[in-house]
Amino acid sequence: MRRFIFIAFAAIAAMLFLSCNGLENNKIRTTLTQWDNLLEKNPEAISDSLKTMDPHALSRGNRAYYNLLKTITDDKTYFEFKSDSLIDKTVDYYHYHEPHSNNYIRALTYKGIVRTRMGITDSTVYEPLKKADNLFHSQKDPNPTTGYILHYFLGNTHFSNASYALADKYFQESLYNAKLKNDSTHIFDAYLAIFWNKMAQSDFDNGKKYVDTLSLFFNRIPDKNYLILNAQSVYFEATKEFEKALECDKLRLRLAPIQKDIDFSSLYYTISDRYSVLNQLDSAMLYGQMAIENIVDENKKENYLFYENIANIAEKQQNYFLANTYRQKAFAWYEKSIKERLNTQVMELEKKYDLSEAENIALRSQQNTLLIAIVALLLAMLATVLIMLNVKNRREARIKLMKLEHEAETRAMETKLLEEEASKRNWLILLYGHISNRLTSLQENFNTLSQRYVSSNPKVYENMHNILHTAESDLREMPKTLIPDEDTFSLYTNLSKEDAELFNPNEKIMLMLLVCKADNRQISTFMNTSIESIRARKSQLKKKMTENDIDTTQFFSF
Repeated sequence: MRRFIFIAFAAIAAMLFLSCNGLENNKIRTTLTQWDNLLEKNPEAISDSLKTMDPHALSRGNRAYYNLLKTITDDKTYFEFKSDSLIDKTVDYYHYHEPHSNNYIRALTYKGIVRTRMGITDSTVYEPLKKADNLFHSQKDPNPTTGYILHYFLGNTHFSNASYALADKYFQESLYNAKLKNDSTHIFDAYLAIFWNKMAQSDFDNGKKYVDTLSLFFNRIPDKNYLILNAQSVYFEATKEFEKALECDKLRLRLAPIQKDIDFSSLYYTISDRYSVLNQLDSAMLYGQMAIENIVDENKKENYLFYENIANIAEKQQNYFLANTYRQKAFAWYEKSIKERLNTQVMELEKKYDLSEAENIALRSQQNTLLIAIVALLLAMLATVLIMLNVKNRREARIKLMKLEHEAETRAMETKLLEEEASKRNWLILLYGHISNRLTSLQENFNTLSQRYVSSNPKVYENMHNILHTAESDLREMPKTLIPDEDTFSLYTNLSKEDAELFNPNEKIMLMLLVCKADNRQISTFMNTSIESIRARKSQLKKKMTENDIDTTQFFSF
């Protein structure tokens, strides 16, 4: 009994603990969601708020959400990333627990962004971004905020690799999503990215269109005025309108004190260069000296350009001593920057190798597995296709055999019918020959009688002559009524319709009579002509058929 009571109390305590823990997790989740909604407007405040929470005390789901928000706020507050392990863990969690969620797409996006911030430029930057893009487009109602940042960085990745056509495609998608969420700042940033992409291609016509669009935002978003003037300056420089470019740079100089992270030395150098192009050398020298005086980063590799600028201006002023002095300084700065760049490149390569080696191994393993699966699938598909083709070939062979058997039976039947018809035709020809002989005999008897009674009974002779003439006319007209049609002619003679077109009606009748084995006398009687004429016609007909490569065996036996 005591044991039962103890177990009951333990179960109740566990249920209460889990219930309280679940409520606490839901409360933290709600807080994180609220911070997420405010992150775009005030990332610094959200970053401070996140520091008040211990991520190790959170559930796995809330910890992943916390890590995602921390990565985003670090990026927006210009944190210098040295590792991608935090966002990598976040991606792994969402991959296994929320593979179709918006947060998984965001985690993949920021995995690519963090690696970009670290200076990595290989495919490990592009891979998570592209995977996020595929997931984004598979959603029924994708989040436009996520779509904006995802496609912006996809475009930026292609822009950095000089793939301007693809960059434009993704920047346009970024602009589309910015317009969906009606965020004027993001709309401006997307237009600005498209402008730089067009200028990189020397597409100044479209550059003009987009710089005019950017100009519409002037004073509407005061924080962007400096960037608008910079875009205008670059456009005017590209189109050789140096005075307008200089005016934009002067306005930028007025706005510079209220901007964040402005490199005054570069700005003074740009203004000096504008004056130099316009041949206003005193002003060019003044701003050139100011550029050198405002150098903040002694290790910046472009510093030699500031000294080279002074040397060029001095040469134009024919102050060769000053030009030589600054040319030597420019060379010293350039030599220093070369050494530092080489050392930096070596260090970056080592970092990239150390950071991506494990990922490359995993990626190669994944690719090998995928390759094996693809090969197996292709082999299975090939086997299926071969089986289907084999079945199809057998079926077609069976059908073809059945058709051949049917055609053989049909031909045998036609042959039998033709033999029967030939017997009938031979009998009819004999009958017709007998009738024609009787008619000839009748005509001869009439002629004999006519000689005997012509003087004494002229009327009887006239009637007999009319009867004979009528019978003879009917016999003469008989071939015309018996002219065969194409099908009948082809059936009786086994000639094609194309061959049949070579013969006239009389020739067709003669050919049909020859097939029926009629002799010259029968043909002459049937066609109401002499035997000599029939012989001549048969010779001409045989010659015509030979010239047209038609077999004459079945028609002529001589």
